[in-house]
Amino acid sequence: SSLVSADFAHPLHFFVPVCPLVTHHSRSSICSMRRFSQRMLPPAGAISGPGLEIAPITCSLSVGGSELLARGLPAAAACSSPSRRVQDSWLEVTYPFMRSESLRARYQLPDGRGIRWGRLFEAFDALSGDVAYRHSCGAFKEEEKAGSRLAFVTAAHDGLDIARLDASRDLRLRSYATGVTKSAMEVRTDVAHLNANGEEEDAGHVFTVMVARRIDSEGNSTAAKLPALDVSGDAAAEQRAAEAAEKQERRKRLSKTALKHSPPTPEEVPLLHARCYERSPTKVISTAEETSMSATVVSSVQIMQWNHRNIHGNMFGGYLMRKAFELAYICAARFDSNTSPEFIGFDDVFFRKPVHVGSIWSYTAKVCYSTPDSFRVVVEAYVDDVQAGKGEATNEFFFVFRPSHASKEKSIVPESYQEAMLWLEGRRRWKQGEHHFD
Repeated sequence: SSLVSADFAHPLHFFVPVCPLVTHHSRSSICSMRRFSQRMLPPAGAISGPGLEIAPITCSLSVGGSELLARGLPAAAACSSPSRRVQDSWLEVTYPFMRSESLRARYQLPDGRGIRWGRLFEAFDALSGDVAYRHSCGAFKEEEKAGSRLAFVTAAHDGLDIARLDASRDLRLRSYATGVTKSAMEVRTDVAHLNANGEEEDAGHVFTVMVARRIDSEGNSTAAKLPALDVSGDAAAEQRAAEAAEKQERRKRLSKTALKHSPPTPEEVPLLHARCYERSPTKVISTAEETSMSATVVSSVQIMQWNHRNIHGNMFGGYLMRKAFELAYICAARFDSNTSPEFIGFDDVFFRKPVHVGSIWSYTAKVCYSTPDSFRVVVEAYVDDVQAGKGEATNEFFFVFRPSHASKEKSIVPESYQEAMLWLEGRRRWKQGEHHFD
């Protein structure tokens, strides 16, 4: 995943305010400000079958994918007209944790009950890809005839609102298109648990933005046109499409003021001065009240291997997101002095450049901003050019955690201009969602 369509945001910067993860006892979140449309139920004619046939990307890239159960409309039905209905791309995947101990062991947290969020990120990414290819199947055939191929890349994950999940119960994901522009589409994934009687219990949802690219025989990439999404006569689909368009416009507005492109506002300059210069930067600070940003750094380096590539031969975006989250989790645990930090959401995800197989991928996590109610961990990733001795930025992730008692009063002190911009970016995100992560 690497390219971002102008249909949805600035080509390099993606701001995505999302809903936090919440417990079963409290589902209050950013989504409580405006209710999203209800989830879509299985369409008439949906059939069950082997996961590799119905949802090949998900089952190929997921750990234990051969055990997953899938359902969807026959492929031929989804390609019978120039436009697509929502049900044409609808897909469902079930994780039978209750009957498969080996599958459950691959997804559960060390506590034996919770599910690894990193694995879920991989699933959201892959299932959205399956939906995107189902929606565009006719266009895909036309691209092949023209001597080029269609490729989908993940631009962002948005609107994350999911309760803490239980690996001792079966898990079901349902994905379908909610909005389509010229070359990009939004996919909604609904999450549910199944009880012992097979009845569903809603656990939340997440949105994913996919971008279509046309790759010619020489490897050049241009925007690819997608079939339109026909929502006429379907009130629920019309509402979901309107919500997708609204979020699209919001992303565009927020990207224009990002610190990657614009300097701090006059109102923010005094804050930076107070934060950076009213403290002595002569040594790394680490006390109960405040910590230098550099004191929170955790880094890792990996060689990208073939077994984690996507269908286009580059590294699978869901895998990169999982590795980034796991490093952020370690960073959060150290900052919070807590072996099980509470993950409550992510602000946004940036995919700037593709990561190729064989690359040396370096990624660093650090706490960029903290309050008594939440703290943000930014993960910056680079592909190392060992011959030139420099790195090229490929990804950036912002994860949000809830502090325990130990770190509620601990603030972050930046020591360089770059760190000050990260601190300010974190503060902006906190201000934009200050009532949503409380």
